[in-house]
Amino acid sequence: MGDTLDVVVDLGDVGETAADAVLLKYAQGFHGADGAVARRLEGVGIATDTLTVLPGDHRLIETRGGLGSPWVLFLGTVRLRQFGYHEIRQFSVRALQLLEPRPTLRHLACTVHGPNYGLDEDEAVLALVGGFVEAFQRGVGPRDLERVTVVEINPKRVERMRKALATGLGATAGVEPLPGGMGFRVRRTSRFVAAAPMASAGANSNEKPHAFVAMPFAPELEDTYHYGILGPVKSAGLLCERVDQATFDGPIIQRIRDRIDTAKVVIADLSLANPNVYLEVGYAWGRGKPTLLLVRDVRELRFDVSSYRCLVYRSIRHLEEVLTQELQRLL
Repeated sequence: MGDTLDVVVDLGDVGETAADAVLLKYAQGFHGADGAVARRLEGVGIATDTLTVLPGDHRLIETRGGLGSPWVLFLGTVRLRQFGYHEIRQFSVRALQLLEPRPTLRHLACTVHGPNYGLDEDEAVLALVGGFVEAFQRGVGPRDLERVTVVEINPKRVERMRKALATGLGATAGVEPLPGGMGFRVRRTSRFVAAAPMASAGANSNEKPHAFVAMPFAPELEDTYHYGILGPVKSAGLLCERVDQATFDGPIIQRIRDRIDTAKVVIADLSLANPNVYLEVGYAWGRGKPTLLLVRDVRELRFDVSSYRCLVYRSIRHLEEVLTQELQRLL
């Protein structure tokens, strides 16, 4: 087995990525990139039901030209509501274990799991990459493996994930940044040592305190979340979780309930008067959760908040300041 492994985050479509194999999950249903790949494979005659696998099982399937990679590995996992940071990390380790019988595999492509259905984006990518680093440094994986590419279609998320890895992997023994800031080179060491930021991703998904953010899934509020809310929440020592979905189906609704139930605080941006956000606020109130209400213009409110504290922010910078103060007061 080689002595180094490059782990990079790259912009693109995982279905079109030229690699030796693509790694995907089957969380007892198809979601996001997993579903998109399944539809592409169906177009070349691979029935969707051949991709469905129970937790603990797997399928390695030849793609018949339907993907940019000749092989795809589907790993059966628990359902989304149970698929937390610890499970993501073990997913990576398990993938390299299963691919060991294919010694000539050099390049593995995958996607990040978690941010779209409510997990903290930074912690999710650290869990995924942390699993690959851990497995490789322990000698697990194909003999000729030299690159793992985490593929992401959203350019802004690519930059955020690269920054998260730069922070989270910076103190890890045997890991050094690659030129251009795209990723890291992992060197095999005599023993595996996990830095504290990576180790946190290996903990039980409900042990680390988190804030749940309820807000519309709208492009005009993306900067509000990433620059006005995320920073103050992280500074308060909390993971920041948000369900990044425009349409809520049964599993997503249950995921929202679970994460509100275990949240230390719920932060709700009532801008755009989104009905889903109001439902989440009502559920949080019903569960007795501390809830911070935000709005950029009081004219966007759809109920009388005279008896509730509502933070009105003039700009993203102003939101960052007032939310930091409010979290300090609350926590």
